[in-house]
Amino acid sequence: MKLTLFALLSALFLPLAFAQDAASRLVYADFEQLDKDNRPLSARSGKILFESNAQNPAGKPVITPKMLGPQAPLTQRIGFEFNIPEPNAWAEASMKIVGLKDKGYLDDWAHTLIVKSEDMSSYSALSLEIGAAGISQVRVRLISEGNGVDAGGAFPEILLPVNNQLQPYRVPLADFKQPVGDWVKKKVTTERVVKKLTAIQISVTQAPSKGFVVIDNVAFEK
Repeated sequence: MKLTLFALLSALFLPLAFAQDAASRLVYADFEQLDKDNRPLSARSGKILFESNAQNPAGKPVITPKMLGPQAPLTQRIGFEFNIPEPNAWAEASMKIVGLKDKGYLDDWAHTLIVKSEDMSSYSALSLEIGAAGISQVRVRLISEGNGVDAGGAFPEILLPVNNQLQPYRVPLADFKQPVGDWVKKKVTTERVVKKLTAIQISVTQAPSKGFVVIDNVAFEK
């Protein structure tokens, strides 16, 4: 049966069986906070960035952000439509959640965002609610940028199975591993990244693919 955008957005919210008190849970992004231009922010005013990249520059993925308002019993959520064409040996359409309010941009060719890091090593797991259509998994990465951790882009990650229902997941931080391959030139441990974390990235990496992803309530838990 062909899945529609309405079907996913209307999916029933499943209560978090692992709900914890505020002292042991840090909300990273619930997408309730907006900036002056009505763009979504993380829970502590970090930017939400949508990015795409591909092996074939002529076949760069198209990514379209979607802000989804409250629809009881669901709260405000964020999502993105994606279209990753072929031919592409690899490609990604990504949403990056920057944890803390940034310090602006450097005046360089890349227009680099100056971000602050934070030590998240006292937490043991990452939780989030996510659903998707057109794919069966997403890649979730822990990122540290601009704060002395050089992973050459190969940050610790997991591949998270998803389906067309908005569901809660809880992933131990110990499950995040740096990818293995000849292309990984710089080694970094998950522990080092977590001590200087700047962002969480959620990516679609299947090429070709077309669909959408909906995300809510990203948090760290003890």
